[in-house]
Amino acid sequence: MSNMQTILYNRRKKPIAMEPSRIALYRQCEVVEAISENNDMYYLFFYHYRFLTAAKASKLKRGSFIASTFQHGMVFDAPHPFIEYLITSNQPLHIKGFDTLIKDLDKRYSSLEKAFILTFFESFLSKKRLFEEIKSTFYAYRRKGQNFYGYQIIRILMDFAPGHSFVRQMSGDSIFRQYQDSYSRCDEAILSADPIFFEKIAFANMDSHTWFQKLITHLDQSSRWLDLLAIYCFRLINHPSIHVYEPFKEIAVSHLNAHQVMQLQEQLHQQSPPFAPLERDLLVQYAEVNHVKQVLMMLESLDIELYDEQKDTIRGLLLQLDPQSHSLSPELFPALTRAVTVFCPEQAHELLHTYIAALLADYEPGYIKSILEPFSEHRAIHPLYLKMDRMSQFSNDLEHMQALGELYEEFGRSHEAIACFSWEMELKPHDPEPVKRLSKIYKDAGNVQEAEAYRQLLKTM
Repeated sequence: MSNMQTILYNRRKKPIAMEPSRIALYRQCEVVEAISENNDMYYLFFYHYRFLTAAKASKLKRGSFIASTFQHGMVFDAPHPFIEYLITSNQPLHIKGFDTLIKDLDKRYSSLEKAFILTFFESFLSKKRLFEEIKSTFYAYRRKGQNFYGYQIIRILMDFAPGHSFVRQMSGDSIFRQYQDSYSRCDEAILSADPIFFEKIAFANMDSHTWFQKLITHLDQSSRWLDLLAIYCFRLINHPSIHVYEPFKEIAVSHLNAHQVMQLQEQLHQQSPPFAPLERDLLVQYAEVNHVKQVLMMLESLDIELYDEQKDTIRGLLLQLDPQSHSLSPELFPALTRAVTVFCPEQAHELLHTYIAALLADYEPGYIKSILEPFSEHRAIHPLYLKMDRMSQFSNDLEHMQALGELYEEFGRSHEAIACFSWEMELKPHDPEPVKRLSKIYKDAGNVQEAEAYRQLLKTM
């Protein structure tokens, strides 16, 4: 899979070409890491799948939100459907200055969300300025007597600047004591009322079945399908189960195209332990889009029981396979032979005859014989093996040019057959048989003039 290119516009509206390298999803935030043509590193920030801004950075501050995002979040390498979705659905992408960003946040999000989002940019903007902006939100709530909202801001600041004197003072204020105890216990009422805190706790405890289910329910109710897919992916990589795979597949099919679904399944297959439902689905996906090489490789490497419908799909691929339009390398031929004998036993001889004809365009009969040798006793393959054996023996024997030409003609190799019959005609100038064959080959090829010339020659013999 090739990686996608994208354009980011700086504050002077100058385009910057770049290539995404990975994506991290963490606590409502999505960050795409991308590298420009000048090898500068950029981070593209999204919140609930909406683009916020981007920033250039050479180094991430230790302990910052973005550092935690790539350290503790769900990270996927490019190319990836998540990256493709976020970038294509948010065009055009413009870097915003601090003031413009603040105006956008005020317009689109609640004050709590705005405060949380500002913590994303610690590695790129003045921490003091960010802190003051968040603190002003706290005071706005205090003035309105909205102490619970005010304490939620303090909780955000406790993660953002835990050592700051203001944060230490406010977090211990007696007016917030009732909330402190509820937060310490992770009361259900608090988890329901403060989604930012809930996701912090849930992400930290995602290995727990209880917290995993709570997070899944929360994301589903919030229509956060991308986060759901990401969490299911991580769960499948570590603990594959049908209970996780089925909802993963349902969401993927609902929101992504067939190619993107296959991309996700491929990556899961590469990273997760053997898991038969995924392997079956991926095998069928490959067959449906005529990825012959991948189908054969999976059939060779996997030990899974296929259902009748899946067998029919693979059988259909093999029956419709056009060897002229697919590059059938000798390395794949043993796997192809095994697949044909298993899935298409009645048509095996005919199909393998066609495949061998395609191989003869590039390989000598002796080489093809060596590939067939392990299967030489199979009923469908034995006659073909004997023909390759004869062709191999006849190739350097001028006494058998007629027989060699007939075998090449049988496999549709007209060029090689003409060469053999021409040799035979020179060696046996009074024998009409090679002349008949040459006339027929040229006629079948539509070369009427050559066919007629040999027909006239035949009359004189």
